[in-house]
Amino acid sequence: MPVIKRPDVVEGIREVIREKPVSYGYRRVHALLRVRGIYCNSKTVNRYMAQRLWLSSYRERRKRGERRHEGVVAVEEPNRRWASDITVIKAWNGEKGRFAVLIDCGDRQILSYRWGKRITGYDIQEMVIEALKKRFGSDRIPEEGIEFLSDNGPEYIKTTLKRFLENVGFVVCRTPIKSPESNGIAESFFRGFKRDYVYQSECESFDAVCRMIDGWVEDYNQKAPHGALGMLTPAKFYEKWKLESDG
Repeated sequence: MPVIKRPDVVEGIREVIREKPVSYGYRRVHALLRVRGIYCNSKTVNRYMAQRLWLSSYRERRKRGERRHEGVVAVEEPNRRWASDITVIKAWNGEKGRFAVLIDCGDRQILSYRWGKRITGYDIQEMVIEALKKRFGSDRIPEEGIEFLSDNGPEYIKTTLKRFLENVGFVVCRTPIKSPESNGIAESFFRGFKRDYVYQSECESFDAVCRMIDGWVEDYNQKAPHGALGMLTPAKFYEKWKLESDG
C-alpha cells in the first residue's frame, strides 16, 4: 500500500462512505469532505478511494439509442420551470406505493411530495399549493410565470387541474405521448433517489417506507451534492442563487 500523505482525507472518506449510499462517487464524496472542512483535490479523493476499492461499483447503463433529455428540460436558474411526476416504490413484502414529486428544474429541489397507495389530481393540486407557499409565501406565482411540466398520466390531464394551474399563473406543458423521458429532470431524480435511498434501506412494507421517506427527501434537498449544481446541494444552490439575485 502506498504511503498516505493525507491520513485526514482517508479517514474523512471512510466516514462519508459509511454514512452515505454506496452509489456516491468520488466527486460527491469530495464535496462532502469540503463541507466537513477537509480540503484537497478531487483527484486525491479518487486516488485514495481507488487504492482501497472504495469507488462506487454502480454504473448507469442506458439502452442503445436512448437520449438524455435533461439538457432541454433543465433551466439555468430556479423558478422558471417546475416538473411533476409519479413513480412506484415496491416494498419487500410486495406492497406498492406511489411517490409523487414537484421539482424545480433549475435548482433540482423537491418542493413538495406525496406518498400513498393512490395519487389523484387533487393531491397534485395540494402539492402545488404547498410549493407556492413555501417558495413565494403566496397562492400565486410571480407575474413572469413558471412552466409546469408533466407527462400525460391520468392525474395530470384532468381539466380541473389544468384550470387550477392556469388560474394561479402557470404555463401548462406536457410531454409528447409515449415519451416519458421528455420529463428528464423528474425521471433522473427518480433513478437517483431509488439508487441512493430506496435500494439502500430496509423497505419491508408500505408503512416502513412511509416512516423513512420524509428523511430521504430532507437528506436529498439539504445534504446530497448534485453534479449539475456544481456539487452543491439543491437547498444550498437555491440559497446562493437567491442571495445573488436579490443583491
